[in-house]
Amino acid sequence: MKSLFKSTKGASLIEILIGATLGVMVLGVVIFMFVKEDKVISKESDDTDIRAKGRHLIKFLAEEVRMAGFGLPPGMGVTDISAADSVTFRSNLFDVRTTTPPGSAGTIAITSGSNSIAVVDASEFSNGDNIVIYDPSFRVSELNTVSGSPTSTSLPIGTAAGSDFTYSKNSKLVTVNKYNTVILFQDGAAIKKSIDGVVSTLISDPSISSLEFTYDAGNAADVTKIGIALEMVDPNDTTEGVIDFESDIALRNSGA
Repeated sequence: MKSLFKSTKGASLIEILIGATLGVMVLGVVIFMFVKEDKVISKESDDTDIRAKGRHLIKFLAEEVRMAGFGLPPGMGVTDISAADSVTFRSNLFDVRTTTPPGSAGTIAITSGSNSIAVVDASEFSNGDNIVIYDPSFRVSELNTVSGSPTSTSLPIGTAAGSDFTYSKNSKLVTVNKYNTVILFQDGAAIKKSIDGVVSTLISDPSISSLEFTYDAGNAADVTKIGIALEMVDPNDTTEGVIDFESDIALRNSGA
């Protein structure tokens, strides 16, 4: 046993240094692989998050755009298609409407030059409201405003009626619909909405890159379909390119 202990030697300094170097190299490789995998997982998580946001936003915008022309005569919805990153339209957002009292065919419901309209119920209208007067039988319409305080059955209007609105056999009433002017537009990393000049932010997110609207007609009044193209990027790494989202929206009540 004594001779055995004498022949046993410890590791030399060189062997220790080599072993330590190999250990550091292995540890470095492990750390490198861990960091790289963590970046991949983080990138995939960011992409998934952006795609989820994009799908939600494009669906939300589609619902907003579908309100163009709601509650109004055909061709009265979209009003401005000149800017690629915004769309302007009319909509009866709060479904405020009334009609003239029913009458027999040939009876004039609203006489040209009149400064007021006899209606069934004017309780939901207020001074300053924008309105559309519409004869569904003859497809005659006029834009006007409520000017003054309505009574229960009368609407004072800001501009004298431009033509006679006459009852027919098929339609024995004339409708009066309130409308709001709506603008959807991009403002940097935010999508905003203006209702009669009052602006609110629908959504603000640093991943929003661009928003574009396209139309199936060159004239606003003829538009029946609006395309929405949304681009989003990872704000932490813009070199990775954009993620595109698109949707085509058929309008409920637009086009001539």
